[in-house]
Amino acid sequence: MKDNMKIAILILMAIAILTSIGYCQNTQELIGQINKIYSADKSAGNSLIAGFSMAGFLGGILFGSIGFVAFMYGKRNSEFRPMILGILLISYPYFLKNTIALYIVGIALTVVLFVWRE
Repeated sequence: MKDNMKIAILILMAIAILTSIGYCQNTQELIGQINKIYSADKSAGNSLIAGFSMAGFLGGILFGSIGFVAFMYGKRNSEFRPMILGILLISYPYFLKNTIALYIVGIALTVVLFVWRE
């Protein structure tokens, strides 16, 4: 039981490190992106939806859906692990705007969801 808790803590620490990479952006860059999104300037393009690329937006929907199913499965079967991983899969796309990091973390959490069973 203690080994499982250590593994869970290590996984959560790795997720926190990976999410901080995408979340900690340069403030001026972030302000510039917000200005481009909400200004009437046509040079901003249509490739961003609230700062997310279309691939990142679809990845967030995909991994959020997987997280929702995992959460509901864990809730119905009173299993703690799928519920926690489901909450992580639902919430982490809100903090990552880097598409590659979003997919790496999503795939890693999904693999952990299917591998880390009792």
